[in-house]
Amino acid sequence: MIKVKTKLNVDLKARGRKVISSVTEVDLGDDRPVRPKLHRVTKLMALAIRFQEMLRTGEAHDLTDLARMGKVSQPRMSQIMGLNLLAPDIQRELLDLPPQGRGKPFLHEKRIRPITAILDWAEQRRAWAEMLTQQAEFESATEAS
Repeated sequence: MIKVKTKLNVDLKARGRKVISSVTEVDLGDDRPVRPKLHRVTKLMALAIRFQEMLRTGEAHDLTDLARMGKVSQPRMSQIMGLNLLAPDIQRELLDLPPQGRGKPFLHEKRIRPITAILDWAEQRRAWAEMLTQQAEFESATEAS
């Protein structure tokens, strides 16, 4: 169990001025198993597929409708929906990514966005393979340091 205690000391000075100092204790003795965390891009890919289905069935009329329901801007909704333009095998790989480790992940939606702009699936697959090679190099360099 993670316990975080924060103690605030507030001293009231003349004329309403306050001096606040804090003391924080952190106990990281966690006995619970850590649940694996899904990549954000995996969640976004699943959302894009779900949103596409909502458009197909008529639950939403257009991207503006979806953006309003998702409480995001219309341009952001367009970015998310762009993931549907990826080749089906790339979409499957995004959905099947292994759980995320600690730290910032190499694969994220902004890095994948240029691939979604490529219309030819063969070219997308080539760019995807190149990105996976870069990821492997990045991870091996990170582990070495």
